[in-house]
Amino acid sequence: MKMAAAAESPNISTGYSPQEILQEVRNFLHGANYKIQNQRQRESLAQSALILLRTLPTARHAVLEYTANMFDEAVNNYLLEMDIGHKVTDTSSQVMDSFLHDACGVLHAFIQTNSVAWAPIISSWSLELLGHISSKYAERRGVPHTGSLNELLQLWLTCVPTKLLIEVATECFAQMVSGAPENCVDALLEASVKYSPHFDWVVAHIGSAFPRTIITRVLMCGLKDYCHHGNHGDGNVDTKIPKMGSVVGILGHLASKHGHDIRDALLTLFQDSLDDASGSSKATTVPFLLQLASMSPLLLHILATDLVNKLSAVVLNKLHVQMQPWVSNYPQEFESMMTLVVHLVMQTDVGADKALEFLMYNATATKENTPEDTQLPLPDIQKMCAAVIDQILNETQTVTFRRGRMESAIELPFLGALSSKLPQLTKDLLNSQGQRCKWLQRLICYIILYRGEKFGAETLAFILSHAENNDQLAQFIYIQQNIEMGMGGVLNGCVQLVMDHLHHQKNTKKLRLLNNLFALTSWEASLDKTVIRATFKSCLERHWESLSKLLIFDDLEVSMVILKLLNYVTVPYNLSSGAALSVCGSLVALFFKVLDLQDTRAVNPMVQACKRCARLLSKRPYVQSILVRYLIEGAVECDNKHLLGGKTDLGTATSGSRDSHTSLRAENKKHGVSLTTLRSHSSVFHAGVIGQGLRARTRSHVLSKELVDRNCLYLEEMLWDCCKEHTVNVKGQGQTEGQGDSEGQGKKQTSYSLKIAPDLCRMIGTLLVEMTTPDVLYNNRFWPEEESLKMTVERDLHVCKFFNDNPVLWRILQMVAGNTLVISRCSAVLKSLTATMMHHYELSMEKSATNTPKQLETACYIVRCLGKSGLLPHPLSIVSELFPFLTPYEVYLILLAIWRYMKENPPTEDPDEVSRRVCEPRHIEVVKSIVHCNIDTLGHIYARFFQHAAESDVKPEPDSKV
Repeated sequence: MKMAAAAESPNISTGYSPQEILQEVRNFLHGANYKIQNQRQRESLAQSALILLRTLPTARHAVLEYTANMFDEAVNNYLLEMDIGHKVTDTSSQVMDSFLHDACGVLHAFIQTNSVAWAPIISSWSLELLGHISSKYAERRGVPHTGSLNELLQLWLTCVPTKLLIEVATECFAQMVSGAPENCVDALLEASVKYSPHFDWVVAHIGSAFPRTIITRVLMCGLKDYCHHGNHGDGNVDTKIPKMGSVVGILGHLASKHGHDIRDALLTLFQDSLDDASGSSKATTVPFLLQLASMSPLLLHILATDLVNKLSAVVLNKLHVQMQPWVSNYPQEFESMMTLVVHLVMQTDVGADKALEFLMYNATATKENTPEDTQLPLPDIQKMCAAVIDQILNETQTVTFRRGRMESAIELPFLGALSSKLPQLTKDLLNSQGQRCKWLQRLICYIILYRGEKFGAETLAFILSHAENNDQLAQFIYIQQNIEMGMGGVLNGCVQLVMDHLHHQKNTKKLRLLNNLFALTSWEASLDKTVIRATFKSCLERHWESLSKLLIFDDLEVSMVILKLLNYVTVPYNLSSGAALSVCGSLVALFFKVLDLQDTRAVNPMVQACKRCARLLSKRPYVQSILVRYLIEGAVECDNKHLLGGKTDLGTATSGSRDSHTSLRAENKKHGVSLTTLRSHSSVFHAGVIGQGLRARTRSHVLSKELVDRNCLYLEEMLWDCCKEHTVNVKGQGQTEGQGDSEGQGKKQTSYSLKIAPDLCRMIGTLLVEMTTPDVLYNNRFWPEEESLKMTVERDLHVCKFFNDNPVLWRILQMVAGNTLVISRCSAVLKSLTATMMHHYELSMEKSATNTPKQLETACYIVRCLGKSGLLPHPLSIVSELFPFLTPYEVYLILLAIWRYMKENPPTEDPDEVSRRVCEPRHIEVVKSIVHCNIDTLGHIYARFFQHAAESDVKPEPDSKV
């Protein structure tokens, strides 16, 4: 009927009589039945075929078949010419080319004259012929592989026969696209199914010419075929739905240049399925789209990124209601669809995070975590999303663990894509609760196991940096326990990253990170030692030196947490001298920084932490000496003096210009009557040089006596912890000193005695001398004649002033005075102090020594130090008890007696010689005489000084007064 309609077209004039047409039929049949070798006969046959194509509708099928053979032969000749490398130009080829052009011209005329009748026929014929030629010559040499679509297009479009055919097919599509697009698209799909993949270049070329129409109609045809075949029968997708592969292939070819049109068409198809209330295909649209996505990564990408954004709770609820009959009628298909969803999610790379968030949100959405006036997903949808997540995680676990056991790596696009979102997932984990938290825990562990140890270390370091409470910090323990069996060095990598954050990243919240680290180390210390796991203690030991550098930090809280961590970690056995100097200096600086705080309750635990660290460091002798030296030197530094009751003169000039109220003219008038001397300050002043005047002398803030005493006590305890040396004496039979017999005999007991190492004693004594004396002159241990004191007055005053400005030195000296080695080394200092006190009391006009309390205290300190060391024997060692009751001159006489004794018995480091020292009568004659002169006030202590003399005296009468 279509051919008849075409023949009756008034626009086509035959111009031939019936007899002439009959003759042409006979010529055509005769020539078509025999192989024609004569060139003239070939021309005649071609001419008859063209006449019949124009004039006789019933002969057009035969003519088109003959024309198809001519196209086939022409293509074969073209490929043959490519093989031999040059063009064959003969009369037969020219006749063939002329015939093909004329035939295509006739076909174009038919299409333009009556497209409704001719376009479907010619379209099917041309597409079938293109498919046949493409498939037939696909294996010929010179024809590119089907995977090289651009090369195939270039080959066939440069071939004249195929170019003519594709132009005819394109013209048919142009005429049919507005009236009957289904027919042309169906023909294209059928040819694609039959001749794929050799036909793909035709689809790509035609689709590029009509992208929107082709894409839309291809999708509609695919959906129609899916609705017809998708719910029946068994087998794979290709056998159940024949056109599905072609749909995917066509869309794949068009994706490179028309991806946006494909995306719009897919979204429009989905939206139409929601709006169409009566269409029979609405329930199968979503399964159809999912099936497309499973067959094409491109379509999967579009669905995962764009379609997921359209699936709000309202849309999901509508889909649920819409698909409910389909689910009831085809339960197996629904289960297959859910399995397909799991598979698609696991194969998703771009948009994996959106898909995951979509599932988790809809599985856990409640009124509490959603805005008001927001519709929630139905319970069935929530259960479905939760089931999908569980199945995804189970499949991921299986593949991840299998991947670790197999030599060949199994790719998981889903986990690979989420690797870049791992920080955001970890942050989400810290803020999640309930089932969502459990899902994220498992997922993060699988991502780490999939990507490697580096990702695990980064995740653990992220949790340490961002956890704000113990519940969030517990996620660290969970993840570590689940990944460290497969990644033994993950905790080491985490600690390394933490150290990098602390040292090199300014935006890191160091206090929070360190508090979290300390909380985990404290929890770790409470664990059973038999638990097999990597420990922070072993990891931090490798970074001990790097961690110790952070002790000096602007934030005191940060420094204290660092100190606690150092106390938890064992000091490295092979600690270098440079690191020892650094950590000792940092610890001392931190200690004095703590003393500057006034809240004793807060200071005490900090000081205890400093003392513990000092004890750990002091176990190494060379570190012990460094630490003690730094402590003593730090006690007399200008920045720390005021903490220990010292005096600090801030003799710095004030910055800025001269006081605006001071007149230069007024200043000059003061010196107007004075004589101007050349090169003196007066001439310079009058020349107009403006200075800042005399520098204002100010005093630093003076702490209260309670705080000073507290700080001095802490310093003494710190020094003692650094200096003391524990010795253990084990007695086989006996008892520990200071214990009664109730402990029993025959039992091993241990007694602890505290002493300072000799080398450390010498270092302390030498250090005190170096700090207090202005030079090395007169630094020997011998006490000279009294007359020589006139030569060292200035030096002695300097030493005395240094002690007055730093009273803590007396406490330090008193603390170590029990050791002869220290006091022997400090002989030069005590000598200068004694000389200064002798000068003062010899010239003092006061009636009592108590009128000069500073000097009295100094004199008492000197005697106590000498007596405690054993260098000054009894009773000279306790004469300081007499000083408050004596006059200045009497104190001078006693000090002179002490001087003479020390001159005759120089300080020594030999403890045996010190133990044999006694006072001869000539050394205490002055003391005895002074006591006798003041017997009314000193009688009650006479026996302490002269016990033997008191026993020989006659006892007084009962009513006598002593």
